[in-house]
Amino acid sequence: MSEKYLITSALPYVNNQLHIGHLIGCLLPSDVYARFCRAMGRDVLYIGGSDEHGTTSEIGATRENMPVEEYVEKYRAKHLDAVRDFKLSFNLYGRTHTAQHEKLMHELFNRLDSLGMIEEKASMQPYSVNEKKFLADRYVIGTCPFCGYEKAYGNECEKCGASLDPSDLKNPHSAIDPSSPVEMRETKHLYFRLSKMQDKLRAWINSRQGWPKTAIKIANKWLDEGLHDNPITRDLKWGISVNKPGYENKVFYVWFDAPWGYVSISQIATPDWASWWKNPDCHYTQFMAKDNVSFHSVFFPAQELAMDDNWKTVDVLKGQNFLNFNGAKISKSTGNGIFLDEALSIAPSDCWRYALLASAPETDDTDFTMTRFAEIVNKDLNGLLGNFVSRVCKLSAKNFGDVVPNAGARDAELDGRINEKLAELTSALEACEFRKTITALRDIYGIANEYMTLKEPWTLVKNGDMDGAAAVLNECFQMIDLFARVSAPIIPDAAEKIKNIFAGEHDLSWPREYEHRIANGEKFTVPENLFNRIELDKE
Repeated sequence: MSEKYLITSALPYVNNQLHIGHLIGCLLPSDVYARFCRAMGRDVLYIGGSDEHGTTSEIGATRENMPVEEYVEKYRAKHLDAVRDFKLSFNLYGRTHTAQHEKLMHELFNRLDSLGMIEEKASMQPYSVNEKKFLADRYVIGTCPFCGYEKAYGNECEKCGASLDPSDLKNPHSAIDPSSPVEMRETKHLYFRLSKMQDKLRAWINSRQGWPKTAIKIANKWLDEGLHDNPITRDLKWGISVNKPGYENKVFYVWFDAPWGYVSISQIATPDWASWWKNPDCHYTQFMAKDNVSFHSVFFPAQELAMDDNWKTVDVLKGQNFLNFNGAKISKSTGNGIFLDEALSIAPSDCWRYALLASAPETDDTDFTMTRFAEIVNKDLNGLLGNFVSRVCKLSAKNFGDVVPNAGARDAELDGRINEKLAELTSALEACEFRKTITALRDIYGIANEYMTLKEPWTLVKNGDMDGAAAVLNECFQMIDLFARVSAPIIPDAAEKIKNIFAGEHDLSWPREYEHRIANGEKFTVPENLFNRIELDKE
């Protein structure tokens, strides 16, 4: 298997605060996988960033009565705070509004144009009479022709998920000036000839392995319906300029330029970027929520394949379903959900990381509640993990001082049980199956607790069997060291605290098997509580 791993997380729009749905949809799973791969000794390039273009930024800036550049900077700063606060270990969390990104897009457009993959077409587009401008995508709001939702956008219906054209909407109006009449007028745009990629993309999709059923289903739906040429320019001011005469007043469509942000951010992150992006032996995994799957399984790879220039296409696309909160969609406007700027006032980042992964919407949309959050934290993190570490350290310090007591003979049955669960945990992380990951990790914590309960070192001390008690506690310290290593991708702060219990230098590399790394007599420190209970009355 390749030791060079490229990992990308979907680029969130900078049009609002990030919430727990963003965290579990793409940011957290990608981070856990990146941390795991690094712990395995792999050469990782882990890329994310802000998607700064498109109508969402323009509309948001207009509604907040500020220049779009200032609006983007305002929310990007908040996103960067979330990246820091939730310990997301990107090589670079970049952005799409850079000179490097514009340079790349101009080069890519020129190549597609030279290969005959770009075509100019005239089409009828919605025009706002009062605003005296064409309305792109989300500037148009109307009634969805499929489900009747009255606030569907010109490019999609967020209620039923249908992909739309502005002309499909019933009763269309401007998102900014609802009173303005909207007419269909002729204008010219540049189209990517996606229809020419039908057979090549079908063969490529059929060659993919390890994709969730949701992702495969979405990709095949587009292919089964037949691919159509799609416009890659928009009547906007904010975005990447179009490097073609006659298009000076238009910009590239955000979904034409945004996925290539992974590349331009990589180019800024490392001069060695091509060893990932132009390397067929590199292993590439993408993480995103299901509403982004069509762009990453159809539009982006079709462009890469059309270039015929050795671009690395995704090997594994991990598309998550949606995380709801208290039975409804997370929404800033309705106040439903937990937003990342407030989450840390409720509990530390490790608690959110663990509980959200335990609830990952991998196969279906999943409901998340504060009751479930508290139950997971209290049982697993405070109970199985935190209490075990505290009890072992305090009992040992009381009876043997601040050094790890001497080991006894290895317990073959215990070794076998732990190694079986360690194999399950490793396999789950390799497959990016995060609920299985948490189950296996919880089982390892549980085995340690069962061992201590069965061996009763406190009883051995009471009966004067100090060698027996020492051997049991030494084994418990070895498991605490294991906890740090296997927990590090999931709960990095706690893992670091556990590692620092010991005076010796012990890395957090991924264990291939359960090892005894802690020496007899090594000094240790009794730590503060790793976790505190979440009280339900604090909701």
